[in-house]
Amino acid sequence: MRYLAALGIVLMSSCVFAQGQDSQPYERDFQVIDAMLAGRYDNSNQSYFDRRGGRDVQHRRLHLEVVRDRGASHRFRVTGYWNDKRDEVAARYVWSLAVDHDESAVVLTSRYYPPGVDPGIGGSGDACRLVWRRSAAEFVADAASRCGRWDPERLVLSEQQLWLTVAGIDAGDFALHRVREFECYADIPGVGGGRDIPFDRYDGLRLHDRGGQVWFESKEGRRIGISLLHVDWPINNYRGAFARDSLVVYVSEDTGEERKELGYAFTVPHADRIGINLKWMLANCYMQSNEDVEPFM
Repeated sequence: MRYLAALGIVLMSSCVFAQGQDSQPYERDFQVIDAMLAGRYDNSNQSYFDRRGGRDVQHRRLHLEVVRDRGASHRFRVTGYWNDKRDEVAARYVWSLAVDHDESAVVLTSRYYPPGVDPGIGGSGDACRLVWRRSAAEFVADAASRCGRWDPERLVLSEQQLWLTVAGIDAGDFALHRVREFECYADIPGVGGGRDIPFDRYDGLRLHDRGGQVWFESKEGRRIGISLLHVDWPINNYRGAFARDSLVVYVSEDTGEERKELGYAFTVPHADRIGINLKWMLANCYMQSNEDVEPFM
């Protein structure tokens, strides 16, 4: 009996010890935000539907890269590009995450650097401080004080989206989606049905699924474009019917005088591959090549 009593005391002590390791909720939130924040984001969906709906003040196309800074823990280099073009820099930031026990929250310190100013380590830049709070399946960060033009006033982070509201510009509330990277190849002509005929393959075509586009020139001298768009419908396109989200592949041609849309195909939004065969050309886009995938039943 004494041995059982001693064993009970030991077990009770270990339970008490384990409970003493409990963190505060915001300390756990810090780990989740730190893990989720890095990625590439694009608001092509928002920009497209602004134009389609004739919105008075339309959002510019913004592509955002959030890259973990290997030189410091919990710090990120952030670069925004207009129109998904690396030579059209919109803004640069350095974002730093920290736990603030006085605020009982996660805080983000953002330093804005205008285009042309390199955000070097220890460089200058006015700091803007945002406080994160957990919401339903997302985190929301609001500025703790008034920040300057192009500083982030609000961030909303979920698994698939990052909404960025910046100060001092019209239509500054950017609804960005996390992108997925794809690779494509194009065959001309688009062989099908097991026919053994010659064709030319154009491969190594890399793009993303949030309005990414890639161009190649065929041996016949045609400039052909392939683009992907994960459509997140904010509206319905038929009365009485619910528009379901889709992943769409488009084939276009640039004649030098105009850009013509030659065809498109669509599938479910979470698909990791999509193809289109126009007979004169076949395009296949995928996240993992058939050469690399592990065989399965």
